[in-house]
Amino acid sequence: MKIAFSSDNHFDLNKINVERAMRAQALYLLNKNVNVYVIAGDLFNDFNQSLAFVRGMQSLVKNKMTIRFLAGNHDMGKNVTYEELESDVDDLYFHNKFIDLTDNVRLIGNNGWYDYGFVGHDYPEQEIQRFKNSFWYDRRIKQPMSDKERFNINLKQIQKQLIAAGNKQTIVVTHFVPRADYIKRFPNGNTRLDIANAFLGSPKIGQAVDQSYTIATITGHLHLHPAPLKFGNNIYYNAAVGYSTERVHEWSSDDFMTEWQKRLVILDV
Repeated sequence: MKIAFSSDNHFDLNKINVERAMRAQALYLLNKNVNVYVIAGDLFNDFNQSLAFVRGMQSLVKNKMTIRFLAGNHDMGKNVTYEELESDVDDLYFHNKFIDLTDNVRLIGNNGWYDYGFVGHDYPEQEIQRFKNSFWYDRRIKQPMSDKERFNINLKQIQKQLIAAGNKQTIVVTHFVPRADYIKRFPNGNTRLDIANAFLGSPKIGQAVDQSYTIATITGHLHLHPAPLKFGNNIYYNAAVGYSTERVHEWSSDDFMTEWQKRLVILDV
């Protein structure tokens, strides 16, 4: 059983020919004998477009491969409500769901969120909120609760899924950053860069999976392309492709498919 993961393709911002990319990705994954392909968020700045892409790709590969996707913060920015994000809007939508890959290994998916934990008490919450409402993309996302309350709901979902897995080994996929090891602080430098760490995720996710039978945790959101990190039996992977635009160039290559292949995480189970 081969499982592949990708995140942060940002087709719209990267100005990618979507139909061509879909067919190229499908062919590559099929040639690699991948059985399950999970997209960990941020396909488009529009949930409907992300869902349409995943449906199109599943239709393209038919029963040769299973496609699933999570919503990143960019997917959440348009054409979806918080209530829809927390519901079973489509069979291909993998939030708060699982797949038993083998008798002994379970794949668990959750969108995740953030609780400002990566900046500790360095900034008052009012300052964090003011920054978010002025600059951060997520100001477009409407939610009926605070960020911390929203995060706690997703954390409890993950914890419940890990308990329900029993003694099975688990692979967890979520959009947001799970460990402080990935975080770069700017305590004496750029306040704007430092305060943005508040929106990257939470160390509580890492604590939860490290206390379970998790053998791999796959995330996106962070475009810095960190190398895998091993803690105990768990290996953390980041599968984000990131941006290549006029203003921001985060790729180490010059074309999308090369970069996607470099950042693709493939696990044998």
